[in-house]
Amino acid sequence: MDHINFSEIKYLEFLPGLFLKRGSVHQIAGPSRFIFALIIARNIKNYITWIRGKQCPVSLYPDGLTSWADISKLILVDTRTNQESMWVMEEFLKSGVSELLVCEIHNPIKYASLRRIILSFKNVGEEKDSTLPTILLVSSFQSKIIGVESRWYMKPNLLIDSSAKKKRSFLEERWELTCSKSRLRLSSWIIKARQQGYNRRTINVYKAI
Repeated sequence: MDHINFSEIKYLEFLPGLFLKRGSVHQIAGPSRFIFALIIARNIKNYITWIRGKQCPVSLYPDGLTSWADISKLILVDTRTNQESMWVMEEFLKSGVSELLVCEIHNPIKYASLRRIILSFKNVGEEKDSTLPTILLVSSFQSKIIGVESRWYMKPNLLIDSSAKKKRSFLEERWELTCSKSRLRLSSWIIKARQQGYNRRTINVYKAI
């Protein structure tokens, strides 16, 4: 992996040693998929566009987002279908407004639709010599989306070794993150987050044993 240039323009380092390629589409599934999206969002300096269906059963509350990201930079877009969501992604991608595009999807999408997004990345990259946005598909299903750059699965981690039980605070949260597709690294990690006041968290990441 030493030959890969992990420049800020080409890659987004969302946790120490963990990267997402910019100008690409990534899939995240699992019970803690929204936490993964928020971990990515906390590393974004510019605007974030969050696309979701109007009938989505999970709501986004400002109080729950504040400790992860600057909600003043969050653009929420409601859509009615996957096709409409893909169209919104493509338009926001072309506009260059957002550094991160998060899209909740509940049904598999056709490769032809994703291919349009990938081609849009290429066209935008040729027109603008700047950092390309990152697209994160937050899927409620675990089936693979063909054509994505990487796939991730995140779930709560409830296993605590005996030596850490006494030290663990009720404010600490733990998750297990697994990467099943990537050109960079395939592995699993334990992520620990601790609340440090109303709008701040500290996060540590460890290689899963």
